[in-house]
Amino acid sequence: MFIYGRQFPLFSNRGPQSFWASVLKLVGHLVAAAVVFAAFFLIVWSISGFVSWLNSIHKLPDEILNFMTLCEVWFMYADSLLCSIVLLVGVIRFVADLGQNR
Repeated sequence: MFIYGRQFPLFSNRGPQSFWASVLKLVGHLVAAAVVFAAFFLIVWSISGFVSWLNSIHKLPDEILNFMTLCEVWFMYADSLLCSIVLLVGVIRFVADLGQNR
């Protein structure tokens, strides 16, 4: 598949691979998605903990707490979207590899 004159590496014309190599790549994508999700979740959780700690020391205005809650929600949306993209690419690659193995 060519995009703007370049070959897209996801669907490159490499030779057929074994079924187990395709499964290993899919498992790799699943692990990558889990790592990405855990990293974003840890970042959001750390920011939330820091803001809660800061709020316990010095009472923050409600607008700031509402804004931080909104940011946490949007970070989780972004995390879900990014993990979904990683998983979708993994499934597409897996199906493409299975198609080459016929």
